[in-house]
Amino acid sequence: MPQSVDLSVKSSNPPARQNPGAACEECRRRKVRCDRQQPSCGLCLSSGVQCQVTTPRPPRGPKRGYLKALQARIATLEGTLLQQQQHQQHTQNSNKNAISLPPEDNSIENLTFTDHTSLPWDFPIARDENATLHDLCQGMTPGTRSGTSSLDGGSVHTSTSPIQGFATPTDGMNFPDAVINRKIPELVDGLDGRNISNLMQADLDQLYFDRVHTFAPIIHQRRYFSWARSIAKTDARACLRYAMWTLAASVSAHYQNIGDSLYHYTRRALESLDSKGTGLMITELEQVQAWLLLAVHEFMCIDFSRGWVSAGRAFRLIQLNWLQYSDGPDISLGQTDWVDAEQRRRTIWLAYCLDRFVSVRNNSPITFSEQNPIRLPAPETDFQNEQPTSNGFLSDAVASRDSMSTSAFTECIVVATVIGRALCHRQQSMVDTLYLNESRDFWQRQEWINATLTQRMGVFSLNYPVALQDADPMLLFIGMMWHTTVLYMYQILKSVIHPTEEKMTVLADYTRQSTMAAKEIVGLTNKLSQLNSFKVHPLTPIPLSLCAEFFVSCHELGDTYNKQLQNIIEAMHGLMSFSNLTPGLGAYPR
Repeated sequence: MPQSVDLSVKSSNPPARQNPGAACEECRRRKVRCDRQQPSCGLCLSSGVQCQVTTPRPPRGPKRGYLKALQARIATLEGTLLQQQQHQQHTQNSNKNAISLPPEDNSIENLTFTDHTSLPWDFPIARDENATLHDLCQGMTPGTRSGTSSLDGGSVHTSTSPIQGFATPTDGMNFPDAVINRKIPELVDGLDGRNISNLMQADLDQLYFDRVHTFAPIIHQRRYFSWARSIAKTDARACLRYAMWTLAASVSAHYQNIGDSLYHYTRRALESLDSKGTGLMITELEQVQAWLLLAVHEFMCIDFSRGWVSAGRAFRLIQLNWLQYSDGPDISLGQTDWVDAEQRRRTIWLAYCLDRFVSVRNNSPITFSEQNPIRLPAPETDFQNEQPTSNGFLSDAVASRDSMSTSAFTECIVVATVIGRALCHRQQSMVDTLYLNESRDFWQRQEWINATLTQRMGVFSLNYPVALQDADPMLLFIGMMWHTTVLYMYQILKSVIHPTEEKMTVLADYTRQSTMAAKEIVGLTNKLSQLNSFKVHPLTPIPLSLCAEFFVSCHELGDTYNKQLQNIIEAMHGLMSFSNLTPGLGAYPR
């Protein structure tokens, strides 16, 4: 019996395939199995070779970040060589430029390059007899102040973040000082926003869909890439592509040094295209989309007033072709037609949101009415996969009390609608005060909007918990706008209420609500530092500035408000790329 027990134990525990320990270097070199005997294995003993075992072994392959650092060095060296070549050319040809600017007649015909046999670009390239092929056809992206390379798809950059305290990922690697401190400002002297290599085109396209499409989901990716590769593109599509690249460059440290050239070329192309419009011709959708994207870029990087005028151009083009954006009661379109109709819907809803958000910041009348026969946008997955979906209308979504799964874009439309109602309510109250009308309508509107606001904020919290809001810049912005609407309603009430016993209790309730809303905005502002700075919603300064105005108006309430005001102001000053949406920012102390 004991022997049988021993046999069963041996059968259940088979011997190991090899002895424990590391193989010796000789066996590794010959690629044979080592018996791991000490002090010398069998192979080394029979061949008379000293048996050496290396216990700590280095990891295979290059260390983390080495390849990207090497690519950055290569880009720096290439930039230095290109800088020297350009310096020599400028010395020899002081009165000539390597690449000329677009013609002064603003001709849109020059947007397409007809000779595609010698160069792989479909952009106009000014032929200069002294410009070398390397100068025009170099495939690397323009060097930045940090000396980065486009070989990694634009993910490597060491420039400082445009938001103070916001970390820009570098994959945990530290670049050498020689790479970080390298400055090549002359590298982009030969680029005017048109002579862009295929590698740069692909990189800018990807940057757009990674960082811009989230808050402006108006373009179908496969359709875009389909016509973008075509040689015969319409002028409107060419302008849209330039506008996409302009906005992509503005949210990238890698391409910011060509952003201005892209912007000026895009604007001139759009203005030239507008000047061609005659009669009652139907405006192409891509032209409207290009103006909207250009307006967003101008709000961020150029000038508030110029962005507002560009947005107005897009608004008027939509109104001029209003019938093609309207939906009927039934959607029975084919797959191709449905995608085109969905792109039109998304374009007008983006214009609708931009109209209301900027109007609230500027206290100007809104352009688009919420009473329109246009369905809400379909879910993003259905849109990109070309799955026809019939969504409801805006009135149904705003009045709904159910917690249902919606898209972030739809939530953005809903919050824009509610704050637009608050804006109209404020303007109507000013008219009533001017003409000494009865205030009964004011209180009815105030209660109606406040009830809708409370209901929709609850639905938003159920659909998108705090954990989801923290990870999504779009949801974070929507949450800020909901709380900003509470502050806006308080400011309206405070401006018209009379110091009577009856109404002071109502004002006290609104004061408590606005205080809580302001604290929530401060909490959401602190979470901005945990996001990639280039993915922050470009309209984020709007709720921040309105919240700062609330704290300024309540400065007498104590030091707590002053500390929260400082947090908001620091975030506003940190949004250097978006400061054009915060007029009067210098009035707030640091």
